[in-house]
Amino acid sequence: MSPAQEPLDILLTNDDGHAAPTLAVLKQALTAAGHRVTVVAPCDDQSGSGTELSSNYTTGEPAPENTIAAKRLAPDVWAVCGSPGDAVLFGIQNVFAAGPPDVVVSGVNPGQNSGAVANHSGTVGATIAGGELGIPAIAVSVEIDVSTDPPQIGSAPAAAEYATRLLDRLRSTSNGGPLLPRHIALNINYPVASEVEGTRVTSTGRAAFVRPQYERTDLCPDCYVIRPAFGTSPDPVRDSDNNALAADYVSVTPLDGDWTADERVRSSIRQRLGALRP
Repeated sequence: MSPAQEPLDILLTNDDGHAAPTLAVLKQALTAAGHRVTVVAPCDDQSGSGTELSSNYTTGEPAPENTIAAKRLAPDVWAVCGSPGDAVLFGIQNVFAAGPPDVVVSGVNPGQNSGAVANHSGTVGATIAGGELGIPAIAVSVEIDVSTDPPQIGSAPAAAEYATRLLDRLRSTSNGGPLLPRHIALNINYPVASEVEGTRVTSTGRAAFVRPQYERTDLCPDCYVIRPAFGTSPDPVRDSDNNALAADYVSVTPLDGDWTADERVRSSIRQRLGALRP
């Protein structure tokens, strides 16, 4: 078999837990395409955990507060009781100890991880953990339309099939090399539309379709209840993932895990600081 035809070794994870039905949908699509898929995912729901990694390092004897539980539930399924990033790093270090996976795939997440939401997404955070180690990674999410009653959510099977075909395209165009440039991950958001217009390679937007809102409650003197605050305003970033979804396109945003501002901003800050001494 040519390199383009060989099955990929895939570490499959998410932020909704190893038993999430949308993860099963993605696993089925990838397995049906002939790939070798091993699930290494959180024990439970870790939505909104972002790029979190456990940092309660032991300085002496192991104790419950500085250990993490991980259990092999089936030959190809591991449950890691930590963040999605923990699951990915555990999988790379232990499950794939003989050699790294060809790609980390995270999802399918019910709800778009676009714009500012991507910064706090455990689905995306899992891919950043892989990308930091130079392993290609993709995050897959489906859009939810909060303007309808009840909210309408995109098709996880359609998103899973799209992600599978995207991997095939990356493999066939890699010339036998890595699927993606080193340290790059792709953040894929699949629209809720029944008729998808196509694919756009986008930038991460600034708008967020949902943010937490903190409201005082009588539960206790210092308590605030957390409610979702939804936003539907157009994204100010013209080529953003949010705007692509609004136009019924699949959004594919390359991420490098580097939050450094561009040279124009850095130059401005450099000038403003001038000869400031420590």
